[in-house]
Amino acid sequence: MNMKTFIVMLTVMLSLSDCNRKKEKAEDITPPDVLTPVVPSPVKDIILTPRQKDYNHMTLIYDRYEWEVSTTAHDPYLFVDADVPVNVKTHYILSFESFNTTESLPLLFYVGAQLNSSHLIETYTLPRTEGWTTNAYDISATLEPPADPFTSIRIRFGNTAGKTIRLRNFILREPTDREREEAEHREDRIRQDEALSARLQAYLNKSFTSSVTSVRASFATGQITIEGTYAGVDLNNVGLAEIPMWKDATDLDAPASFTPLHSPSVNFSFGRTAEDGHDRLLSGWAIARQNTSDGQTRYELLSAVHYVDDITPRANLPQKIPASLKGIGGCPMDHADMDELGIASVTFNIILDAILYKDPGQGRTPYNYAGKTWYAAVGAGSHVNNIDNDVRIAREKGWMTSAILLIPVNRQGSKYSWLAQAAHPETEMSAAFSMPNFTAREGAEAYAATISFLAERYGKDDPGRIHHWIIHNEIQAGFYWTNAGRKTVETYMNLYQKSMRTVQLLARWYDPNAKALISLDHGWNNQDDPRSYRGKELLDILVKFSRQEGDFEWGVAFHPYAQDINNPRTWQDHQASYSFNTPYLTFKNLEVLDAWVEQAEVRYKGSPREIQFTEQGLNSPDYSEQTLKEQAAGMAYVWAKVERLRNVTAFQYHLWADAHEEGGLKLGLRKYGNDAGDPHGKKPIWYLYQACGTSEWETVAAPYKSVVGVANWSEAYYSGIINN
Repeated sequence: MNMKTFIVMLTVMLSLSDCNRKKEKAEDITPPDVLTPVVPSPVKDIILTPRQKDYNHMTLIYDRYEWEVSTTAHDPYLFVDADVPVNVKTHYILSFESFNTTESLPLLFYVGAQLNSSHLIETYTLPRTEGWTTNAYDISATLEPPADPFTSIRIRFGNTAGKTIRLRNFILREPTDREREEAEHREDRIRQDEALSARLQAYLNKSFTSSVTSVRASFATGQITIEGTYAGVDLNNVGLAEIPMWKDATDLDAPASFTPLHSPSVNFSFGRTAEDGHDRLLSGWAIARQNTSDGQTRYELLSAVHYVDDITPRANLPQKIPASLKGIGGCPMDHADMDELGIASVTFNIILDAILYKDPGQGRTPYNYAGKTWYAAVGAGSHVNNIDNDVRIAREKGWMTSAILLIPVNRQGSKYSWLAQAAHPETEMSAAFSMPNFTAREGAEAYAATISFLAERYGKDDPGRIHHWIIHNEIQAGFYWTNAGRKTVETYMNLYQKSMRTVQLLARWYDPNAKALISLDHGWNNQDDPRSYRGKELLDILVKFSRQEGDFEWGVAFHPYAQDINNPRTWQDHQASYSFNTPYLTFKNLEVLDAWVEQAEVRYKGSPREIQFTEQGLNSPDYSEQTLKEQAAGMAYVWAKVERLRNVTAFQYHLWADAHEEGGLKLGLRKYGNDAGDPHGKKPIWYLYQACGTSEWETVAAPYKSVVGVANWSEAYYSGIINN
């Protein structure tokens, strides 16, 4: 299942109270012998309907339970009308879903019938997302309350023409308990996050005189061996501190263990499993001094934290090299297109809350990790069973596989499920997915248990291997795809790099060539939403963590969509330049990423980082001859670049066939399955993609040179110098 289709399915599932997802057993949710009190039903949500008149500078079309807005000038607004009068003291959360693939748009609300500055809110934005997202806005923050009760809100979507967005499910509702709690503690959390951010910046930039130089682990012996050097003279209260990932190394109160040093030379070995059951494979190690003042003991880092950087695994499995660059995501593994197109690599999603459960049940088998027994759902029809089938086909076909790891949001609010432990506790309900919870031991170990199960099962040839692990999705839009609440870029990446290391370490315990990939979209140096991050900045911080805490062989899973995903003429992307400072890194300037991974400070042991283009496609706005030709021309242009890039191992096209769930985008190689004239018909791009990497390429691609404006495909590739 491709990412965008899954998000739409997730939205539907939420409205049905997750009826299609695996449920926890009843005793997981409510302890036995506890009577549940009868709670009066809350006041219902108030439905809002866009007014099909009085809108301005836009076209407004109702289609398939959705509203399509296309802006035509500088003041595009519409009204939404309530089905009953609104009491703003109770129903002040405006919620609606949006599918906006162009750019983040500033929003402007007039609350109530009085359209003046006293009833205006202009501090919110509509995010750019490549899937449906639920937005929630507090409309009570006007200078004056609206006349009570009121029945309408005017909403302006940006201030320019040429933007097309889809909207649905407008409601006014009461705030959730989570939203009330978030508002109550928001200032404290901001202060704590900013303080941690400052400590992380100082830590990442600090040059320590002492060092842990290597941490080795062996599957055969089950031992972790730590070596290093203390550069000081005074050994009093100096020791080797073991720091689990759920501990804050920059403000350390109690390491998992503290072994005193009796000489400047550090050389210790420990069993992988600690006395209390925790997994030392995931611990960091640092030389530290124990300080006690006013009855409180703290630990001062004298070296950087160092994680395991050398593993002797269960088996010496060979590196998987795909037969060609050509791959795909979203196509059924057993479809004939996989062979006809000549596919060599595939991607698929793993939904992590459908793997391990707290209690036994039918089709579940025990799995032990870190001293705790979980129960893996492996029976017929389970998510694991489906993964087994996919990797088995991939093994038989010789395909390289890359799995995308996703943690849903704990929308049911259960305190007893795997998801309640593993999802970050500050995840916002408007997000699609969560960051793992590294704030507490039970969260980190619940996440690690699932990764350990997957790595052990798919770190061998039966049923099949997963060669690359894509860590979450498009993390620039962390507020949506990988949410941990409001975080500074340093605290966000601190969580994310721990997730990457966890996966890498557990996967390499079984497969020496398994690799974690950071997932990024085409936003490189732009930040058009205050909640988003810049891609290059995230990578730069990851490099800092790698250098400071022991490098590991991560790679890049990049999604280089066109600057405007709606427009297949990506060679015209005006904000994609051949510089490391480019705002966008799209199909047009793929050479920038290829050059970035070759920089000396980015390389791993002298070698450039691996790149996979793991999700990207070109849109055909309609099925006219011209737009279908432009879609195929865009793919020809892209392939002319990709095959010349030095550090790319795979290009997985998204997606196999157009899907109505993608908000009007038609990225597929085939048409809609219910297209009236040509269901699942092959577009010109299908034949172009089939020819990519074959002797037929020049012949099939030749008619598209004039569309792109080149006489020879070598002109598409930029061979100049790329720098700042």
